[in-house]
Amino acid sequence: MTKNKTGILNKLYGGLHVSWPAVILYAAGTAVLTSVFLILPVFKNTSFERMGVNLEAWIFFAVILMANCKKPLESACKTFVFFLVSQPLIYLIQVPFTTLGWGIFRF
Repeated sequence: MTKNKTGILNKLYGGLHVSWPAVILYAAGTAVLTSVFLILPVFKNTSFERMGVNLEAWIFFAVILMANCKKPLESACKTFVFFLVSQPLIYLIQVPFTTLGWGIFRF
């Protein structure tokens, strides 16, 4: 692996300062990204559309968050808040763009 790629990985896994506002922004950003993948027709029948159903991408996002926390309790709390914000936000972003409207909350 080249030095540049190693530097990026070191920064991504343990080199970032993750404050509480950063956790909220990270959760909102991942929710918007996931919503875009779920809403836009260009992503229909691709693995990007499945991001809203499968856990792999969310595990990746959570691991990045956890790797940048200093203490286990901090990691647990920030990961909980990350999911508490991001998951409902995905549905709220999708409401105006789906034919189900508010009925999307049944899923």
